[in-house]
Order: sequence, then structure tokens, then C-alpha cells
Amino acid sequence: MEPVELPDSANQEEEEEQMGRDEESDAPLIPGKSSATQIADFYDLLLSKLGVTFKLLLIVFCSGIGLLSDTLEIMSISFAKDDISKQFKLSRLEESTLAGVLFAGMLLGGLVWGRAADIYGRRRILLISLSMNGTCAALSALSTSFSMFLLARFFSGIGWTAWRVYLLLCSIPSLLAVLLYFFLSESPVFLIQKGRNLQALEALRRFAPNSSDISQELGQLKRVLEDENMVTSASERLECHAVIKEFAMGVVELFSGGLLKITLILIAVILPVHFGYYGFMLWFPEYIKKQSNSSGEILSEDYVYRESLYVSLASLPGNLISVLLTDVVGPKLILCVSQVLSACSVFLLWKFNSPDQTVLLTCLFNAVTAPIFNMVDVLIPALYPTQSRGTAFGFHCALIRIVTIAGTSLFSMFIDSSPTAPILLTAILLFSSALVSLAVPKITSISH
Repeated sequence: MEPVELPDSANQEEEEEQMGRDEESDAPLIPGKSSATQIADFYDLLLSKLGVTFKLLLIVFCSGIGLLSDTLEIMSISFAKDDISKQFKLSRLEESTLAGVLFAGMLLGGLVWGRAADIYGRRRILLISLSMNGTCAALSALSTSFSMFLLARFFSGIGWTAWRVYLLLCSIPSLLAVLLYFFLSESPVFLIQKGRNLQALEALRRFAPNSSDISQELGQLKRVLEDENMVTSASERLECHAVIKEFAMGVVELFSGGLLKITLILIAVILPVHFGYYGFMLWFPEYIKKQSNSSGEILSEDYVYRESLYVSLASLPGNLISVLLTDVVGPKLILCVSQVLSACSVFLLWKFNSPDQTVLLTCLFNAVTAPIFNMVDVLIPALYPTQSRGTAFGFHCALIRIVTIAGTSLFSMFIDSSPTAPILLTAILLFSSALVSLAVPKITSISH
């Protein structure tokens, strides 16, 4: 009788266990150190040995697409507002709700999904929130009434005319990210923190390259977990009252102990930037039209949409620079320099008098501002522990939506006035944020 071949994963697991037994068959746990500490050390060693793998790059790519979808959701309304207003014959008050309802959904979504990610896992919550985002964004493009449109935009925030095509295209990144996330595992670090060691081992095995060192470490780790009776698949079901308590306690933790100072500093850094940035980005398309009317220049119907593409692409150089320099000079320096450059670039608006020149300035502004948002995304996971990162992201995002609503409302009052007020306000906010950034703790490494 021919021997039965085991599946590749089973063979790999058996080899890892054998290598672990061969290497450490007689080695007890180190005296004087708790088993939990030694297990944590094993995990840290494994994570450091994994390095950059294809699946890690795929996660980075998926995260980038998710971030792109979030940005497009916000920007799309600014550029499509006039066409939507004409389509549904909206009043000024109704126009103001276009962006407001999206940010209201994002406010609720940030609080709910952020904490839920710390309880139920990053992958699961990303799948749910991005699915809702992409589906509702697409539905908003097919809306036949303003109330239906607002409802779709609200739930989109919660993660055939020109404007309809534009909004449909803006929904694609969310749906693409959902498709890609189906092929990825849950975060091993999250599973470790939750005590779901069996699932953490499996996730590490999927991430690991075919390396004898990695296989050996996996075998040793599994043996230690089995010896300590810690190879379990912990349940994550919670009663309703326990879920509510978890959400409340998660926010309270951000203002407790050593996290209080970090939370207050980040609030003072993040909020002025978003208040000024989104207010300015809402105001500038209207300013372009005002310049066009003043000069008698006639803009094509798709001018605003083409310029929105240019402005979005302008952030690419800033993104690339921040990626290349973050590990070299650190996120704090990049954050401060980008804030100062952004504030300085706004003043150039006084020298530009045509729509094309204003678009060029806005591209420059977007390019030097992009690293700010990237560094904020680096600082939050670096400054908060794993068990609080999702909550921290959600909390800060909720605050961002509040100031964004306030910023867009305030800047809408400047549309019919001179550019002096929005220029000075945006520059002051960015400069003040840069000063506070000097108090951000220096990042040396991200603890697991």
C-alpha cells in the first residue's frame, strides 16, 4: 500500500513541530521568567525574522487603497456639488448637508468601527466597513431623489450625468480593497493580544517565507504553548452590556495613565490640520469658478473633474517622499516640515489670478500636505499599544469629522469674499499645529 500524502500545510506543520522538538526537546522554560513573557519574546523574535514578505506588501497595498477610498469619498462631494445641486434643484441649506451628512456618518463609523476592530479583529471590521462604504457610495450615484442620495452618503460615510459616473468611479477603491482583504489573514499581533494563540500561529505560518529558521521558531513556540496549555481558540462573543462597556472603557483608556498626554498632544496636532485642510479644499473649487467669472474665462463642463484628478495625483510625490524618509529621519521631523511648507504654500494664492494657476497652487498644497496625514497614520500605531490602536484611530477620526464639518461650514462663508480670510486662517492653523508637533514623543520602534 502506498503511503498517503499529507497536505502541504499539514506537512509543514509536522516539520515545524519536529524541528522544535529536535532543537528544544530537553530545554525547559527559562527560570525566573514567566511563561507569558517568554511566549511574548518568541512572538517578537518571529515577527522580527519575518521581514518584508509578499503578503505584507499586499497588506500595505490594501491599506493604501482603503485610504484612497476614504479620501475620494470626501473629495468627491466638493467637486460634484454644483452638478448634484442642479440635478436635484437644491437650496443653499440643502447644499450644506451634502458634505455634512457624509462626515456625520464618518463620525459614527469612526467611534463604532475603531473600537470594534480592537474587540473583533482588524480584517473582519475592514471587510464590513469597506463593503458598506463602496456599496453605498455606488448607490448614491444611482439615486433618483435627494433624500435617497443623502441616505446613501450617510451610510457610505459609515468605514447618467457626469457626477454620477464620477461618484461610481470613486466607489471602486473600497470594493477592490474588500476583494483583496478576503485573501488575507487576521493580524497575528491582534490574535496574540487576544490570547487566540492557535489562530496566531496559523497566521504567522501564512505570513512566513519558506525558511528553516522561521519553521524552527514556529515549532518551538507551538511546543511551549502546548506545554503551558495555551493552544486555544479563544471565544470573542460578548453580551450586549459587555460590548457597550468595552466601547466606553476603550475611550476612557485613551485618557488614562501614560496615554493621556499622548492623546492630548495628538488632538492638538491633528485637529487644526484637518480643520484648515478640508475647509480649504472645499473652498478652492468655488474660488476657481469665481476667478473664471471675474476674468470672463469659460470653463468646460468637465473642468472641475479633470482638475480634481490632477490635485489627487499631486499627493503622490509627497506620499513617496514620506515613505522613503520615514525610517531615515523619523515621522516627527517630516510632520513638522510638511506643516510649515503647507502653511507657506497657501500664501502663494495671493499671486495667482487665473483658474489654472489656482489649480497649480492647490496641487502644490496637496503635495506638501500629504506627508502630514501619512505621519499621523504612523504616529497613532507607534504611540498606542496594540489593544488600543483601533480605538485610538476611531476616536481621532471621530474628532476629525467634527472639526471637518465645522471647517467646511466656516469656509463656505468665505466663498463670496476675498481670499484673505481663508488664506490666513489655513496658514495659522498649520503653523500652530507645527509648533505643537515639537512636543510629539520621538519614535524609536513600534511595540507589539
